[in-house]
Amino acid sequence: MDIRQLRYFTIIAEEKNISQAARKLHMSQPPLSQQLKQMEENLGVALVYREGKKLHLTEAGERLYHHAVQITKLMEEGMEEVKEVGQGLKGALKFGVNTLSETSLPQLLFEFREQYPAVTYEIHQNESVQLFQLLRERVIDIAIIRFPVDSEEFSSIMLKNEPFYFVNREPWTAEVTLSTISQVPLILPSTKGQGLHDFTVQAFAKQGLTPNIVCGCSDLSLLSRLVQQGFGATMVPENAMHIFEKADVHSYSLEDADLVSQYGIAWMKKYYLSNVAERFLDMYRGSVGAGEFNSL
Repeated sequence: MDIRQLRYFTIIAEEKNISQAARKLHMSQPPLSQQLKQMEENLGVALVYREGKKLHLTEAGERLYHHAVQITKLMEEGMEEVKEVGQGLKGALKFGVNTLSETSLPQLLFEFREQYPAVTYEIHQNESVQLFQLLRERVIDIAIIRFPVDSEEFSSIMLKNEPFYFVNREPWTAEVTLSTISQVPLILPSTKGQGLHDFTVQAFAKQGLTPNIVCGCSDLSLLSRLVQQGFGATMVPENAMHIFEKADVHSYSLEDADLVSQYGIAWMKKYYLSNVAERFLDMYRGSVGAGEFNSL
């Protein structure tokens, strides 16, 4: 069985129909059916069974599909690496950004495009937990994430530490500490189970406090409107303060010295990282003066 047959099989498995798979492969149906039959004969097992016009994978077919996807992906990555070396830098930069996006990113992308005009971009926005899953699935190559996320699967560069700000519709006259705001109705810029939400709860817990969280909201424009309307106050990293630029609210730096948010760039250790992604990492690290490479 060769790589060509494995590719044929993945398309058959995904399309669940020989005719549709043949059209996608730009070939006629009989030769594709013959290739499938040959694979089954060589392996000595049935890979598919039919129900009406649809094909379904047998247990053996499921196993083969799993390995075939990995093998063909590795082959594509290997070919892409060879092309990059032989033809110069080109290809797609596929990366994810945390819901609280880094504000210098647009300017950096403009600069990167000026240096590498042949590069195209795929940008995914999500919470850090989801971005790590996209890295595992190789949907993206690198991700700008909020720390901490503990895993031995990833390498990372720490980019910046940020202080937190407390934002409220009404003026605040007391000290601005976790203790003094613990009973204020809070809207967190992240939902339960996500990094920033859990980080905030843990920060209160370290001081023996339980915050009065009334809402988790990862939609920052909605969060801004809710704070303006008095639905609740919020506490956000410095990088998110731009959402309140035109808002009629009051903001205060939290006085807890050890309360900082950290963000950085992460990627999978075991996967090949394209030259496009490597150069973007170098540019990003240089632009923010990031430290040495770390492991999450």
